[in-house]
Amino acid sequence: MPGSKTKITEQVTAKAGTMYNDYRFGDFNYGSARERLDPGFFEFISMVKNDKKVFDIGCGSGYWLNVCVREGIPKENITGVDLAPSNVEELGKKGFKAVCSNVLKLDLNDDVSDFTICNGVIHHTNDPFKAFGELVRITKPGGYIYLNVYNIWNPYFYLVHRAMFPLRFLYWNVSKKIIDFVYPLAGIFFQPLAYLAMGRFLDERTGKAFFMDQVITPRAHLFSKSMIESYAKRKNCIVEKFAYNRYFLMLGAIIKVES
Repeated sequence: MPGSKTKITEQVTAKAGTMYNDYRFGDFNYGSARERLDPGFFEFISMVKNDKKVFDIGCGSGYWLNVCVREGIPKENITGVDLAPSNVEELGKKGFKAVCSNVLKLDLNDDVSDFTICNGVIHHTNDPFKAFGELVRITKPGGYIYLNVYNIWNPYFYLVHRAMFPLRFLYWNVSKKIIDFVYPLAGIFFQPLAYLAMGRFLDERTGKAFFMDQVITPRAHLFSKSMIESYAKRKNCIVEKFAYNRYFLMLGAIIKVES
């Protein structure tokens, strides 16, 4: 029923907002090692020329906003959008334009962005297609979207999210204190993986942010190329290029919004 779906969507959004406000995602102790995982992002921002406007939807603490500035995009042409008020507040203090808003209903006008970044966001919503529609709505005809989502063909997410449903249920419905007991045990699994991928172990703040994002997050939809192509076709867009990240955890796509 429509009313029931709306209520669930609101509940998922509220939970995600609370979680990402408490566990800020973005500035991690493995630094630039993160950039090696996502070559598609750099190809995308290399397309940004002159005075084009860039919007990062679900920007977290602003890691990729800083990368955009470092790569030559003027700070005044960049806007960060995030669900967590703590992220938006800190970005404002750093001189970025930042908006607190929900990707399912962005508080932005139509056609405001030339290049829209949405890196690891829509798969955490209760309605990814609606979220994608919002990305298209704010992007100018002829503009581009960089979409990065969980890869359906990688078994990792079946282990860290699907199989962890009992833990997630206890966290959201019984007691959030369960993390104090579970997180140290979880480190036995993910810290060796982190070292292999990043060349170092995660500090506690980084580790907890990742644990919450990948295990406790209320939703974690998985995507294939055909699913993204279907989304694009239904919104009059064209997928110009796909790119898996280094370990095939994520599937990136550069998408053109048709006139």
